[in-house]
Amino acid sequence: MNSGVMFSPFVADKNRPVINYTLSEIQVGYMLTDVHSAGLLRGNFEVVGAGFGSAVFDGPGGYVAGCTLWGRYNFVPRASRFVPFLQAGAGLSLTDIDRSLVGQPFNFNLDLGAGLRCFVAEHWALNLEYRYQHLSNANTGRRNVGINSHGPMLGVSYLF
Repeated sequence: MNSGVMFSPFVADKNRPVINYTLSEIQVGYMLTDVHSAGLLRGNFEVVGAGFGSAVFDGPGGYVAGCTLWGRYNFVPRASRFVPFLQAGAGLSLTDIDRSLVGQPFNFNLDLGAGLRCFVAEHWALNLEYRYQHLSNANTGRRNVGINSHGPMLGVSYLF
């Protein structure tokens, strides 16, 4: 389970007003591979499904909700409580954000993230992550300015 705050615009800010929102999600992951390689690249691949909801607290809209399928690479150092990771994901979103920006209620989301998992017990970890999220209708609507946001996420994980 992760929660955070997303701020926009990010980088491409032409015609994009401020839209800041909270983001809370529940994730379920599956390790695709055992830990392999050596040195800095020692790690494994994971697939993660996430459902998320948010509340817009600054800007024209009230909510964003959806799901994302993530691909993640965990860098697993020997004898360390810290596991850095990189991830990329794509998914589906619903929102009531101003239609002049996203064109319609149904949208897509593309996400990138980098983070660190800190194990505090054998199966429990705290997560700290920085995330980028792009929301748009992929030109399926009349308008498609889109939203580019970024922000920190904090969470807790239980690994079986």
